[in-house]
Parts: sequence; C-alpha cells; structure tokens
Amino acid sequence: MTDQLAAPARAAHPAEPADLFIRLYDALPDHLFQGWTATMWYDDARVRRQAQEISEIVLALGRLDPEMTEEIVEADGDRGRFAILLGLDGALAHANPYGPYHDAPAMTGALVTYLTEGRLNSHEREGALLPRCAFPGRPRGRRTKAEFFGVHRVPPQEWARVEHRVLPAVNDAHFSRDEPVNVGCAPMLETYDDVEIEFEQRHGTTVYRLRPRDSSKLHTRVRSLIRRLDEAGAQIAVLPEISLSDSLLEHWKEVAFDTADRHRTPLRFILLGSGPLGPGDPPPNRAVLLDRWTGQELLVQDKLSGFTLTAEQMRLWRLPGAPPAGTADEYITPGTRVALLDMALGRLATLICEDLSRSVGWERELLSCGVSHLLVPIFSKPILRYRWEQQSAERQIATLGSWVTVSNSLVVGAAIPEGELDGEGYTCLVAGPLGAERDTYSDTTLFARSPTGDQPAVLDPAEDGTRSLPTFFPGAAYDLWHDHWPDAE
Repeated sequence: MTDQLAAPARAAHPAEPADLFIRLYDALPDHLFQGWTATMWYDDARVRRQAQEISEIVLALGRLDPEMTEEIVEADGDRGRFAILLGLDGALAHANPYGPYHDAPAMTGALVTYLTEGRLNSHEREGALLPRCAFPGRPRGRRTKAEFFGVHRVPPQEWARVEHRVLPAVNDAHFSRDEPVNVGCAPMLETYDDVEIEFEQRHGTTVYRLRPRDSSKLHTRVRSLIRRLDEAGAQIAVLPEISLSDSLLEHWKEVAFDTADRHRTPLRFILLGSGPLGPGDPPPNRAVLLDRWTGQELLVQDKLSGFTLTAEQMRLWRLPGAPPAGTADEYITPGTRVALLDMALGRLATLICEDLSRSVGWERELLSCGVSHLLVPIFSKPILRYRWEQQSAERQIATLGSWVTVSNSLVVGAAIPEGELDGEGYTCLVAGPLGAERDTYSDTTLFARSPTGDQPAVLDPAEDGTRSLPTFFPGAAYDLWHDHWPDAE
C-alpha cells in the first residue's frame, strides 16, 4: 500500500535537473515575485543552506531523488520549491558552456542535451530551458522571477515562435569573455545607382520594391570590402539592409571562403545584410549570417514588419520614381519566426530595420530566451544621435541586456541635400550595457562612419589621431554570476 501511495508523488517530480527545474518553476506562483516574498526567501540563511545541499547532491549524482523533492515541497510548500530551484540552478550552472565552471561529470548529460537538442531539458517538458547569456541592463533592484536564476525558462508559446540552434564547437570561434570584439559595419551601397527601386499598384495599394543592382561594380566591391575588413581587424561584420540578392549571396560565399586564412584573417562571421531572396512573389526581405570558413548559412531571418514610406520621407530621401503623394508599403512576405544562434559570442538574433522599432511582435520571445546580441541591418537616412536607432537600442539594452549593432548604407544620405539633415550622420551604431554592476540606466553607445561602400565604419579620431572599429563584448551576462551558485566567482 505504501508503494502505491508513493508512486504518484514520484511521478509528479522528475529526477533530471532541467526537467525538475521546469516543473517547479512553472508551479511557483508569479505573485511571490511581484512583492518581496521571493527576495526575503533568497536572503534567508536556511533557504540558501538547503539550496547549497541540493546543488551538492545534484553535482554528485546528476539527479535529485523525487522522494526528496516531494518531502521538501510537502514540508515547506512554495518556499521549498524556491530552495530547490536555487539548488538546481547552481548545479545547472556547470552545464552552461558560457559560465565559469568546468569539469562536472555528473552534469555532462544536461550539457550534451543542450549541445545536441538546443535546450537543457528533455522532450518530456514543453518549451525550453536555456543557459543564460544576457541580463537586463537596467539597475539591479527587486528582481523578476526570471532574474533570480542563471537559466531562461522559455514557455511553450514563445518557444513555438523561435528557431533556435547551437553552433557546434568544432565550427565555433573563440571569443574571450574579457576581450572586446571588433565589429565591422560596412555600407556596401553608396548611391541609388547601386539600388533598383520600383513603385507599382498591388491590390489597390501603392507598394515599393528594393533590391541591390546586380552589377559587376557590386561584385567587385565585395572583394575589396572583405580585404578592408581583414586589414581593419574585424572579427564579425554587419552589412546593411537591401545589400543582398541571390547572386550576391553566392558571390559572397565564394569570395569569403577563397580569401579566408585561418592564421592571418580574423574576420569569421559576416551578416550579409538583407534583401529579396528566392523566387517568391512577394519575396521575403531576408538576412543571412555566413560562416566565412565553411560557407555555411548559420542564421537566416526574414524581416518581420514591412516599412511604410510616407510622402515626406519619399521627398526627403529623393526616392527615384516615387509618387508625389500618399504612402507606399514595402512589398515583401513578412517572417513569422525569430531565429536564434548560440555560439561562443553569445545568443545572437537579427532584426531588420523596422523590426527594431516595432518590438511588440518579437520582444517577448527574445526576452524569454535571453538574447545577448542583436544584429540590425537598416536602409534609412544617416544614423543620427538620439533618434530612433539609438532610442530603440537603449530600450533593448534595458529590457534584454543585449548588445545592439545597427548597420546602414550610404545611399539615402547621399541623396539628401546638405542642410536638410538635422545633425551629423553616421553609418553604424554599436550600443550595449555600460558595465557588469548594473547600477545605472546609462549604456555605452558608439557611433562610427564610413566614406565609401567598401570601407568598414570607424569611430571619430581619438586624441592621438587613431581611428578604430567599434567593439562589443561577448555574452552580456558573463560578469553577473549569481551568489547562490557554489563557489561563485
């Protein structure tokens, strides 16, 4: 009789740490974190001692006996669940390849599951549990439920809208968490001579198409650009919106691979901007992240929100063939999912121009998953200080803790007459958390510019006259290890 009564209890709590974490996390009421209850529990010596004991057990055995879980929950209710979660979190930190721990044999199973399946948990649990790569950039105060832990619980509804993969270690690059990464943002496109623009009527609406001109000039510029990126020491490059087509994609793959030297050329990853790819009508406006060494497409993202041009914008931008009045909608097939790539740099996502400012459709997914780097190709007037690019970046820094890189072309800026642009224009913005302390709302924001399409944007000259590439750091949560982790650094 005793065994029969115990069977449901054992079945209610899995032994595997990631599956158990999800089970307890989902069962813990959100209202405990809206007040001060969870904060008081976190500072409770008994809770922390119990969490430490659970971490040690899981690190030794790789699992937690369901009967022990049930005993703690029966005795202490939600406080017991919270203590177990802290303990599991401390153990799972050893399965986080971006974390400070190594050599925990009992956690190898969870690590292998993450590397092969793209999540720490098994298929027995819906949604996902991911290692943390980012921490919100706002000042640290009372924490939300998610911020107590070094993993991200991604609910099923958010996980269903995400295409997530982990870059195999054999194909990954090494990025030291303490060293800045050189970012090359190159305009590629210089004037409207490099762009094909069409306005037409579809379904009673004025629409427009944009694509790079398939010219020998652009193909030649690709080779010159990649040489200059190498010379500048860029490790990752971001090209602007409307700089990619099917033929340019294949040309980039060929040139990037042919010119790669693993011992002398630091440039490894290239976001090839975005553009109309494939035969669809309308096509997607698609961005592609390329591995230079292998020619593989590591991340593919379709623009989620088309942009509507106003009559004033068409006038200011001097768009060829634009109607004299009214609006024009971007003629694309919008994307429906967000692509994420985990690598040594962090957890990467790409947003295309309008997507950065229209965050309602994707922000919940990226927050749930903890994205550390947003790569943003745009086609717009020159980047100005304190305008939509910087404002949108600051929002994502505060909300997600992400580094945001925005890359623009020279096209629109070349068409706007001198004096009509309100401020000094740039072709690149790189912004991210100011520091690990998270004690201010400030962030670090770098503006850079390039004079030609085949040169990476550089910062304004330093006091000694040197001009350098903007930089960001790997994974935005590296220095925020939780003090409930065993021997946390």
